[in-house]
Amino acid sequence: MKKRIYIVDDEPKLGDLFATVLARDGYEARAFVSPSVLLERLDGEERPDVILSDLMMPDMNGIELLQELKSRNLRIPVIIMTAHSSVQTAVEAMQYGAFHYLQKPVNLEEMRALLTKALALYEDVPAEAPAKSPTPKQKRTKGGASSNEYGLDGILGDSAAIEEVRSVIETLCDVPNTIVLIRGETGTGKNLVAKTIHHTSTYNAGRFMEINCAALPDNLLEAELFGFEKGAFTDARAAKPGLLEVADGGTVFLDEIDSMSLSLQAKLLSFLESRTFRRLGGVDDIRVTTRILCATNANLEERVIEKEFRKDLFYRINVVNVRLPALRDMGQDVLQIAERILEQYARELGRDVKGFTKEAEAMLLAHEWPGNVRELRNVLERALIFSTSDRVSPSSLSLNAFEGLEHELLGGEGGFRFKLGSTLEDLERAYILCTLKNSSKSSYTEVASQLGISKKTLWEKRKRYNLDELVEADA
Repeated sequence: MKKRIYIVDDEPKLGDLFATVLARDGYEARAFVSPSVLLERLDGEERPDVILSDLMMPDMNGIELLQELKSRNLRIPVIIMTAHSSVQTAVEAMQYGAFHYLQKPVNLEEMRALLTKALALYEDVPAEAPAKSPTPKQKRTKGGASSNEYGLDGILGDSAAIEEVRSVIETLCDVPNTIVLIRGETGTGKNLVAKTIHHTSTYNAGRFMEINCAALPDNLLEAELFGFEKGAFTDARAAKPGLLEVADGGTVFLDEIDSMSLSLQAKLLSFLESRTFRRLGGVDDIRVTTRILCATNANLEERVIEKEFRKDLFYRINVVNVRLPALRDMGQDVLQIAERILEQYARELGRDVKGFTKEAEAMLLAHEWPGNVRELRNVLERALIFSTSDRVSPSSLSLNAFEGLEHELLGGEGGFRFKLGSTLEDLERAYILCTLKNSSKSSYTEVASQLGISKKTLWEKRKRYNLDELVEADA
């Protein structure tokens, strides 16, 4: 059965042209010169699969058309067409529910690509919505993974902190392009949350692309993000689009955003403000609607104070803040997560393991989990490999590999020793205290220089950790 496309444009020749082109492509296409006439037709006959609408029209503009569709409880993807001077208004239209936008003069190939995306995303979704708008059909990503693999039920746990995480993700479902900062210790599942935000969003027609900012040198990271033109540098033998361009209409996930250099931070900030960028070596501005998700395990507020992270960029990416709890703070959720991981590994390894003994459960709850869920996965994979019964017992859990051990961070006399398994905050406190004690005859400026931080930051940490009293008591 042919897909039905309705075009509404107050320029009859343009609407008829699009209808002719789409009819040749195999669609059932019909052009309207007025949104009011289109709405009358919608009230009385079968619904279209997609609507192509001009933004600026005399009797009703594109945003007002979107509002009318919403008031009629109609769930039809709308692609807005607009002149270059009104692109910002078109982006705003997406906040009212538009699927995407096209700049005039319309590129027919771009129009065809967007129609294909819209039809694939909304296939089998009723055009007339029930009380609550339905979620678009789960689709296959280009990487081959089904998007329902990253539904809200993948965020495990019943603790208040996890409920808050799920609530924020659910709120973001119908909000396009909002920047999200995901914070948490290493191994808490920041990557999973980023993928869940993308795949549960109504605005996920584009791809999910991720990059670890700490894994690439600055020049390569810039090229990966923004792309480059042929001849932009020595090895640029052909032009290449960057991740921001490839993921247009989708999401780019910037993991370890704190590792990005100050100069690249400035370029990222410029993109976030204008939603336009230039490829390396290029002269044309490229506009995209890519959502940016950022993640860090660092204290960005301290990085800002130490002038290692731009304050204006911090404010820009901190629009929505998602804080992931450490596993040790999740109580009984540890067992729920452990059981799900155990089920996964049991299927993959072909083991008939049903769960944990009571003693093993007690061990899991008592452990500090410095590596969080990542450590838990490694422990359970090993337990399943070596387990000889249908229940994982304490003897199969290698939880004490680092307990009771100390790690020497500085060699030689007066070296600093620290027990593994504690938090990074504990490590920082102990190391600053050790440095202060061993540098009692030095000025605070010299101690700050030795620690690699500013004098102001040292002063704030002394007060925060109450270190002055400890130094005096030891003296």
